[in-house]
Amino acid sequence: MAGFLPVTDSRSSSHSKSSSTLETSRDQHNLPFLKEDSYTDTILVVEGKKLYIHRSLLGYASPYFTKLLNSAHSAALSEKKAKAELKIADKNYADFVDMFAFFHPGVCRELNDKMALRLLPLSDEFQMAALKDRCERLLVNVLKKTPMVNRASKGPPTHKNRRDNTPEILLKCIKAADQGNSSVLLNQCIKMFSSPEIALKDLKASSEISDTTKSKNIRN
Repeated sequence: MAGFLPVTDSRSSSHSKSSSTLETSRDQHNLPFLKEDSYTDTILVVEGKKLYIHRSLLGYASPYFTKLLNSAHSAALSEKKAKAELKIADKNYADFVDMFAFFHPGVCRELNDKMALRLLPLSDEFQMAALKDRCERLLVNVLKKTPMVNRASKGPPTHKNRRDNTPEILLKCIKAADQGNSSVLLNQCIKMFSSPEIALKDLKASSEISDTTKSKNIRN
């Protein structure tokens, strides 16, 4: 299971990075919902870019979208349009591409920790329960494997071998848990923050974490 930016040999890291970039590029180019086909009856527009889907796929994945799509298709029908178009404001296109990749039956993609941190809040907002559960389980497992005492060597890490330390990992997870209303992940974070080995100064200073969540983590 993926951890947070693991340290690897620079040569293998370089090769892995280039291979991963190529693979991602091919994957993105071949995603079925990036182009219109005979199944397309709905177009979602995010940051001015279009995603092509059949509403049943999105409807099964999300009760939130079911309501939006029903309204959009009713409007399209009254305007005698063949396809409904739905604009999603203030969201990131790349995040939507990743989110769609996890419920579309034509795509098989592995979830990693970086994706889970981004998609947990999004899956909660759009009521995608199956994806939210996957994100929660992956991040909880990552935390359970995270050492309570940092094992990093002294001195600033080099950029290519950068490893997040335990407080940084916890901050990222607690931010995702807070924004994604994830009690499962939040409880695991609280459990780890209760350790005297974990400093609380960064948690207290963070403006991205709610005061309610902070209060649950402050040791008496």
